[in-house]
Amino acid sequence: MNIIESIKNIFMGEEDEDYQPIVDDSSENVDVAEERRNREVKINTTATVQIVLSRPTDFSEVQAIGDDLNNQKTVLLNLELVKADEAKRILDFLYGVAYANGSTIKMTAQKTFVIMPKNVGFSGVDLMSELENNGFSF
Repeated sequence: MNIIESIKNIFMGEEDEDYQPIVDDSSENVDVAEERRNREVKINTTATVQIVLSRPTDFSEVQAIGDDLNNQKTVLLNLELVKADEAKRILDFLYGVAYANGSTIKMTAQKTFVIMPKNVGFSGVDLMSELENNGFSF
C-alpha cells in the first residue's frame, strides 16, 4: 500500500471488497415523479384586494392610475368630470396598461369602469351589452 492509499483509507475508511449492497426486491417500483405530482399541498393565504376610486379631471392624472394597475390594484374609474376627448385618451392609455398586465376592463355605468387585475373575478350582467340592447349606443 502506498502513502496516498493509506491517507485515503484514514479519511475514507478501508474499502471492503466483500461489500454487497442490500437490495429489497419485494417492494414495487415506485415512480417518484408520480408520487410528487399526487401529493396534496395545503397553502394558507390571506389575500387582500385593494380597490382604488379614481376620478381624474384631466389626462395628467392617468399615470397614477396606471401605477395602481401595475401594483395589481382594482381601479374604479369615474370619468364624469372629464370631457369626452380627454376621457377617450385616458381610456386608450388605461386599456394599454390593462392589456400589458393581463387585466380586464368592464363598464359598470355610463362613464364608470372597473379595471381588475387577472387574479380578480367579476360576476354579474355585462352592463355594456345591456345598455346597447336598451337603445344606448357608444
